Amino acid sequence: MTARPTFAELLDWVEGRLSDEAAAAVAAYVDSGDPATSASVAWIRDFLAAAGSMPLSQPPADLSARLRGVFDQLHRPTHTDGWSDAWLLHDARSGLAAGVRSGDDGGVHLAFDSELGRFVLDATGAGVGEVDVQGLVMPTPGTGGVDLAFLAHGDLRRAVRTTPDGRFDARGVPVDVDELWLTAGATRVRATLDLRR
Repeated sequence: MTARPTFAELLDWVEGRLSDEAAAAVAAYVDSGDPATSASVAWIRDFLAAAGSMPLSQPPADLSARLRGVFDQLHRPTHTDGWSDAWLLHDARSGLAAGVRSGDDGGVHLAFDSELGRFVLDATGAGVGEVDVQGLVMPTPGTGGVDLAFLAHGDLRRAVRTTPDGRFDARGVPVDVDELWLTAGATRVRATLDLRR
């Protein structure tokens, strides 16, 4: 090896993660006496020794449970009591309150009413299997910002929050998203979506 090993290569070498050939090349460079490389190797060894001497402590059980709950909620949210369904007011293609498909411009244009207030969204193609979704939530006065979660088969795919004036912009939403959740304080609304063209 003639090039100076990177810091990552040196760390892998010290911890024994390199192949025999790569380890021999790094060892040969270290043995060449390059001061910067020697200093990096010394620092890595000191750091590993210091880290190894520190005892590991388990977090309190209630903190672990709370963090697990937050993680589960973000990555696999579930329906609970207190949700209401939004109803479709307008589909730009058909005007029917059922079956949402793309319009002539390749986009999906929808308007809903809900317990939270009316909201509209436009979904336009953004690449293979993705759409950009922009819209406006018109919540009842005093609601403040609204959190939106786009889910596909129960899994969270995108989450955004409206601006203070109710606008939102979710880029690169997977086209297989089939549900939208809106939450503002204690008010929780869900809407069925079909963003496929």
